[in-house]
Amino acid sequence: MEPRIATLSLPIEGMTCASCVARVEKALLKIDGVESASVNLATEKASVRVSAGDAGMLGKLKTAVEEAGYTLVLPASEPAAGMAPESEHARSAERKEHEYGLLKRDFAISASFGAFIMGASMLSMTAWWMRTEPVSIGTLNTILFLAASVVMFIPGKRFFRAAFTIARHGQADMNTLVATGTGVAYVFSSVVTLFPQALPVHVHNVYFDTASTIIALIVLGRMLEARAKLRTADAMKSLLKLQPRTARIKTPEGSERDVDAASLAVDDVIIVRPGEKIPVDGVVIAGSTS
Repeated sequence: MEPRIATLSLPIEGMTCASCVARVEKALLKIDGVESASVNLATEKASVRVSAGDAGMLGKLKTAVEEAGYTLVLPASEPAAGMAPESEHARSAERKEHEYGLLKRDFAISASFGAFIMGASMLSMTAWWMRTEPVSIGTLNTILFLAASVVMFIPGKRFFRAAFTIARHGQADMNTLVATGTGVAYVFSSVVTLFPQALPVHVHNVYFDTASTIIALIVLGRMLEARAKLRTADAMKSLLKLQPRTARIKTPEGSERDVDAASLAVDDVIIVRPGEKIPVDGVVIAGSTS
């Protein structure tokens, strides 16, 4: 007798690129009892086929994902086979909406401060500035340092936090690239601004504008991606509203009774009358309609 296989759909948090997807799938496939694993970056969910009956499987999945540097959100209660509880989608939509709100805030900060830093940096290279010099270069660099610090430590902290988390597991991803590039530019420019005597005069260049612009552009991309995911979640919520909440089953005694659709189990026989919506996936075993 072949072992029963169950399919789990579980939310994964912290993924940002295709390499994250590959890393999570690899971690899941290493677990004994996992037949297959497919991770979708757009929906931030993993579809995992596992051997049914393993009571500790969810815990193993969560541990494997966390060891890979990500977060697996366990369901509050195990859903019936083939069902996707509306509450799960509602929680997912709330998470996406919260993340979108944070990204909108971070983009507003990084874009406004980044535009100021870029404008001031470009203005300082003009002939007018060099002729009139309204403020000294040292003072200007200090102002740019303060503005860039806001960008680095508020919108930019998400990249450094993610890069640190993934580095603890001996891995690297796009967050590592962003954190390394902007971090080096910021630290070097800060040393030039705060400790100019520590470096030769011919390397006294600052790159606050580069670091701030990179963060603003990456946050913009993340914000647009989060908005697309939020719209997908809203569409799924609308589809869920079309799903019947009750189903009519045929009892072993031959009678019919209405039950909650979420309580349906494998091998239940469902009666669907003409014009009614089909509550779950299944196989037609008998009957006719018009």
